[in-house]
Formats: sequence, structure tokens, C-alpha cells
Amino acid sequence: MSDDRDRDTDAPRQSLDPVAEDMRRIGYECVDRIVDHWQTLPQQAVGRRGSRSEYDALIDEPLPEQPVSLEDCLAYFFERVIPGSTRVNHPRFHAHIPCPSSYAGALGGMLAAGTNLFSGSWLGGATICALELTVLRWIAEMLGYDATAGGILTSGGSMANLVGLATARTRAGREALERGVIYVSREGHGSLNKAASILGFPAEAIREINVDQHFRMRPDELQSAIQVDRSQGRLPLVVAANAGTTNTGAIDPLPQIADLCDEHGVWFHIDAAYGGFAAITPQARDRLQGMTRADSLTLDPHKWLYCPMGTGCALVRDVTLLEQTFSAQGSYLKDLPTDEVNFLERGPELSRPARVLAVWMVIRSIGRAALADQIDQDLRLARLAAELLGQDDRLEVIEPELSIVAFRHRRSPRETESARAARDATLMESTLASGELMLSSTTLGERSTLRMVVMNHRTTADDIRRSVAGIRDRIVDAIPDPAQPIRPED
Repeated sequence: MSDDRDRDTDAPRQSLDPVAEDMRRIGYECVDRIVDHWQTLPQQAVGRRGSRSEYDALIDEPLPEQPVSLEDCLAYFFERVIPGSTRVNHPRFHAHIPCPSSYAGALGGMLAAGTNLFSGSWLGGATICALELTVLRWIAEMLGYDATAGGILTSGGSMANLVGLATARTRAGREALERGVIYVSREGHGSLNKAASILGFPAEAIREINVDQHFRMRPDELQSAIQVDRSQGRLPLVVAANAGTTNTGAIDPLPQIADLCDEHGVWFHIDAAYGGFAAITPQARDRLQGMTRADSLTLDPHKWLYCPMGTGCALVRDVTLLEQTFSAQGSYLKDLPTDEVNFLERGPELSRPARVLAVWMVIRSIGRAALADQIDQDLRLARLAAELLGQDDRLEVIEPELSIVAFRHRRSPRETESARAARDATLMESTLASGELMLSSTTLGERSTLRMVVMNHRTTADDIRRSVAGIRDRIVDAIPDPAQPIRPED
């Protein structure tokens, strides 16, 4: 029996890797195809809708039993998958806050995948862990945040929000889940509610705070809510403010909220996934100055640091509390050095890719000054979009605080709000169907609104003019309803 096993293990087998010459040839072809894809993005359709059955017919196939060449796989991807995809790198993708990865970021991702370095522990990857500590220090320095803070690169802003709330829960102890209250803006990101649920907080622990006419959290209502909760025996635990909301890019009054948190001993968390890195620009620095007072901070390098998707960041002022929150146990971990940083004790993951390489590559090869200049350009282009859209009387435009331009059809005197909202939906769908650009919709103040996001180093002023022209060409005129009373425009 043992002889059979020996013969099986000694038998020659085909390697999972091609020979070196083929690896280089196919690798060069892959890079060529990616660069060609980027170079032709402006001429490609931004995206389109498609049904499950339609896409199944295009890309579904039986489980491969025998190998298919890597060249065939590349061709399949670029000729069948890409044509029907939504291109978030496209210069006229304005639908959502995108992840417009740069070439430097893509190279960093390639290095991470190619070397497959482990970053969960110091023993498993000392140099890559040391590099992550350096990059976290760079990020804190760029933003003026506490240089002694601890942090971790995460899969995105949602995971970073979870890290911040989890650390706040640890500080409060067992009372956190029993009596704790988490205060979020009505314009806050849904990942905060999801994180609270994952951490075991009941739904009633979430307290939504109203916003002002500019969609910023109201400090007076926050103050009142904290006082009421405390008088009723609850524990004000966390205030989660926004440094750039997803809907409009609104920045909450961070210094005033920080003062309230100091006064009441409440953990101050800031979700700066969208707007945080704008603090490195002269245009937005003053508006984001309160960000440095956060106990925990969520950032997304895959937004305004132009890194590949899947790169978030959590910074926590008290690194000891962060590591206490995610302290790991297990006999299989007994060899880890206790006097070095083990990132498995700073977040939920044990197995972690070297996502730091993309961030390191971008910051090191581009530099802070050029990154700030590019973010500045995005802010200028957003103002250009708002100005051009505002020249059309048929539209209402909300002035952007950062780079999200919210707008909608103006309601006619004999039109219902639902009829006006339907025109917004028609406009959004017609721009998508054109392939020229892509918008998204949301609700602001119980009214439907369209969003045009500008956040891409590939977007030019000509792209903005082309997008706005495409929007104005597709504006849907109102059909007066004589049965409706004449009302003033909102």
C-alpha cells in the first residue's frame, strides 16, 4: 500500500504555473490589454443595464474539467466580460463615488498579488507590516492627525466604520450593548447601521439626528438628544459624523460636534471615507479641520488616493484600545512576537493581503503635492459642472461642498412631486442608455434628486462639458396637469 502512495507522489505532474518564458509573454499581453482598455475608455460606453439571463447567456459556461489556455482566458475576459460591465474608471462615470484606480495603484495591486505577501502578523510578514506602519504614519501626517495613533488598512470604508465602532464599544465595557446609544446623521452612511448590528447593538441603539438645509448634522439637536438619553438612563456612546456625505458631500460641523463629544465624554467617530483626503488641498482644508479631533477616523484610499478598489483605512487615536478590541487567541498564534505589531490584533482579519502596496506605490510615486493638486482639480471640475447645469432654468442645482453635484428637474406650477420625480428617473435612465455618461439618484428632503459625482484623475473639463450637454439634451419637459392647482415652484 505504501509503495502505491510513493509511486503516486513521485509521478510527474503538470505544474500549475507555465514555464517562465510563457509567464512573461502572457503577463505582457495582460498589461497591454489593460493599458489599451484605459486608453480607449473615453470611447467606450460607461455602462448599461442587463438581465441575469442576458449575462448568463454571455458568460456562463460549464465547470471546466480540462485546462483552457491563459490566452483564451484573457480574450474571454476582455471580449465578453468587459463590454457589458460598468466602467467605474470611465471619465464620465458620475453615478457613484467611484474607485478610479491609477496606474501606480494597479501596479501596487499587481505586486501584492504576484508576491502574495501575508500581512496579518509580524512573524508572517515583518517587512510588509513595517511598510503598512509607515504608510499609516504618512496618511496621518498628510491629514494632521495624531502621529501616535494606531491604524489598519481595511477592505473599505464599511469595515473601517466597524473598526471604529468596535473600539468605542470596548472603551465603554459591558454597558455598551446594554445602554449604549450611537448618534448618526440622517445623511450618514448605511454601513454605520450595519456595523452596529454586527457588533450586537439593537436597532433602538441608533439615534438619527436631523440635518440643516445644507444636509449637515445639527449640533443643537445632537446636544438635546444626548441630554435626553442620559436623563433616561441611557449611555451616550458614539457620535458618528460625516466628512463628506455620500448623497451631497456635505461636511458636518466637526469642531462643534467635537466640543459636544468632549463635554459629554462621548466617542467621536468621523466617517471621512469620501471627503477625508480632500483635507490635503488648500480648497477644503479649513472645512475639514475638525477631522483631526476624531477618536476614530474612516478613510478610503480607493477614492481620493486613486488606489484600487478594496482599500480602506481606519485610524484610532488610542492604539492600545484598538488592539484590546481585536486581541486574538489561539495556540497556533503562540509564536507571534508580543512586542511587535500584529495586524490581526487591529482588525477582524487574520489572513490579510498586502493591500498596503497599492497605497504605498501611489503615495511614493506620485507624492503628496501632486495628489493634492489632482483632488483640487476634481473640486474645480465639480464647480464647473454645477455652474453649467445651473445655467438651465429647467433644473435646480445644489451647490457642491466637495465634488458631488446634486440636481433635479424643476417642478412646474401644475405638476405633482411624483410626476416631477418620474422625470428625474427618465433622465437618469436615458443618460445611462446613451452610454455617454452615468448618473445616480437619491432622495433629499423627501424629494428625488440626481447626483453627478466628479472624482477621477481621467476626467477633463471637456468631459464635464460633454456630460452636462448630454444631461441638458435629455431633460424631460413637464406635461401640465389641468386637474392640479397652480402652486409656486419649490
